[in-house]
Amino acid sequence: MNCELCGRPIYGKGYIVIVDRAEVLACSKCVKKHKLNVIRIIDKNISMKKRGLKPTPKRYTPKKTRIVEEIVEDYAELIREAREAMGLTKDVLAAMVGEKVSVIRRIEDGSLQPSIPLARKLEKVLKIKLIEEVIEDEEIYRSPREYEITLGDIVEFKGG
Repeated sequence: MNCELCGRPIYGKGYIVIVDRAEVLACSKCVKKHKLNVIRIIDKNISMKKRGLKPTPKRYTPKKTRIVEEIVEDYAELIREAREAMGLTKDVLAAMVGEKVSVIRRIEDGSLQPSIPLARKLEKVLKIKLIEEVIEDEEIYRSPREYEITLGDIVEFKGG
């Protein structure tokens, strides 16, 4: 898996981020450098040994399994119902998770999906489950000499 911004291989966790309204796969260095908003975290550390399989040569791995953390679809309704059940106002909830009231309002409207870190805070405060782990299989075949153009080759980031 390579970062779609800088082209470097991603070791450990990858991050799905928003860049100009597009979802892009980025490495931790690009997330920190460009201060990008994380939507999902992808953990590709499911090794072949843990699954009881013998590793195949890295160049020709037919499938890769990865765990992706995603926000549940009905997050807006869950958050609103849990907040109301606890008797909290949007102002109080915003203060408890360290966000603006407008962010909480947009999340409850469903017009803004919370980032993974914010969803974790909301889970803790409201005692609900907002993040689910999804296992994805990905078909992969890449020639070792293949060069892919990345977003970082084209776009110039402001202030980074």
